Amino acid sequence: MTQILFFSGLSQQLCSSEPSQSPILLLGAEHAVLGAAHCDLTAADLQEVVDTLPSPLAIQGTFAASLDDAVKAAAQLQKLGFAGSGSLAAIAQNGVLQVVRLTGNGAAGPSLDVKPLASLDEWLQEQRVFRCELPLRLEVLEDGTTPAAAALHAAVSGLVRQLETPGISYLACTRSSGAGSKQLLQPSSEGLVDSLPGSTFSGAVTGAGFINCSPVLATTALAAPPAGPAFGYRPLAAPSAGTAAAASTSAPLRLDVLVYVRRGSRVAAAVAAVTQALVAQLQAAQRVLGRQQAKVLPVRAYHFLPPGCGHHVTVLQPSLLADTELNDLKLLPLRQRLHGLLGLPTNRPLLRPANALELTGEGDGDGGAGGGGAVARLRDVHVGLAAPGIGGLMELVQGHYEYCHYMQDRFNDSGWGCAYRSLQTMVSWFRLQKYTTKPIPSHKLIQQTLVKLGDKAPSFVGSSNWIGAIELSYVLDDYLGVQCKFLTVNRGADIPSHARELAAHFATVGSPVMIGGGVLAYTLLGVRFNESTGEAAFLILDPHYTGGEDLKKIQQGTWVGWKQPGDSAAAGGPLFVEDAFYNFLLPQRPNTV
Repeated sequence: MTQILFFSGLSQQLCSSEPSQSPILLLGAEHAVLGAAHCDLTAADLQEVVDTLPSPLAIQGTFAASLDDAVKAAAQLQKLGFAGSGSLAAIAQNGVLQVVRLTGNGAAGPSLDVKPLASLDEWLQEQRVFRCELPLRLEVLEDGTTPAAAALHAAVSGLVRQLETPGISYLACTRSSGAGSKQLLQPSSEGLVDSLPGSTFSGAVTGAGFINCSPVLATTALAAPPAGPAFGYRPLAAPSAGTAAAASTSAPLRLDVLVYVRRGSRVAAAVAAVTQALVAQLQAAQRVLGRQQAKVLPVRAYHFLPPGCGHHVTVLQPSLLADTELNDLKLLPLRQRLHGLLGLPTNRPLLRPANALELTGEGDGDGGAGGGGAVARLRDVHVGLAAPGIGGLMELVQGHYEYCHYMQDRFNDSGWGCAYRSLQTMVSWFRLQKYTTKPIPSHKLIQQTLVKLGDKAPSFVGSSNWIGAIELSYVLDDYLGVQCKFLTVNRGADIPSHARELAAHFATVGSPVMIGGGVLAYTLLGVRFNESTGEAAFLILDPHYTGGEDLKKIQQGTWVGWKQPGDSAAAGGPLFVEDAFYNFLLPQRPNTV
């Protein structure tokens, strides 16, 4: 029985979800299904899906409620030219995935042996991954008579001809054991891709083991190679009677392709595949600009690996506005459409430039620093703490955050800045979840915002006055557009009775919670609640810490730790004052992508 690899996460999703009314596209390579897409079987929609796929991934077939529907849809793909002969048709039968390959006459063939694939990294063990970044200048000539779309097509066609110049080669850079290596890869190169230097394993997220290459052209391949330094000159056509003078408009175009090449393939085949991928992405960029009325705009390619996705996703994003935040907002419809096509969540940013992979092979790129402050803040300081032994349900903050506390950024706010620091931790969470690229606000900016909103008098700026949960909600709304819910507790002794409600927040939203009121402000990172016994414990992040970024000291000093009613705060005194009033500020996720 012929074998087909199938990404496990996708297989489970297809077998457990309700049957879709329309076929689902299966994406992958010849003998592996790595992802899925949801769109109408029209040439425009199918092309938009294909434009996001690394080479040689393509549409491999369809999944449908019945085998007959899947076969018909796969045949339609072949008719439209988006799948070759032998397309896949898949169904879920009694909770088990069944996959067949179409025969030459379009009928369903015998079932394939479906082998689960745990992750993209597992599949990449059998591949070498080539990455080629190519910054170009797209120059469009406008003569006043040629339609904008035709002028754009002519400009892109000129770049394609340059990329397809015979003899184009690639200077490959690899990193192995900390040392760099360069090698010229040519169309005539002998040998296999396995022999190229670099890691024997490719890391999908970090880019470790990827072969970075840049195109080069041997001038000896030209009909008349220059004898020395040279420049090109092309005069614009003179205007004819009754027509405007020709003009030239240009914009940067940053291509960036990923190419999976199976081990055992020849280097010459890899060279051809990289060139084909660059040409395909250049043509995809033309389609992107075509959807912007053929305007000449900067376009850049970004690579992503969304959670639950078994392959990289490459998105070409035009720059419509100079301001990053405003441009992200302007491109919201584009991201919403891509989320829909790829079956991604509709309320989590996963395809913004801030989500793009840093494929450096050297780690995550920023070393954990955040917010533009004077120090590198620690992240996720609760990780590694033992859970309280009370049993029951436990819900924690989702995603990453930075620990903001007294005396950071060389700023002395000891004794009054705890709520400011809790707000900074909240903003760090929205930054690290990629809802914003705005920096963590300083105390001064927080105060200026409250003055701007009319909540405080001008003299408030530069003061050491406390703020509370209400003020934090104003700043989050104005600075990030984040809405908040409040949980009001009249007595500290009653807080455990609200543990279930707080746990629901962490399960559904997952953002850090600010605890205001009482005497001191804290940040809540999680809740454990035993419904049978009524016991509750709270994971507290204490902003009153004044020491350095020492994780061991922070955890051992219980500046982050599980606390139960009656426990003392790390700074001394009761954590929750029995008769004090408390406001819990629960920031909500923006409903955006």
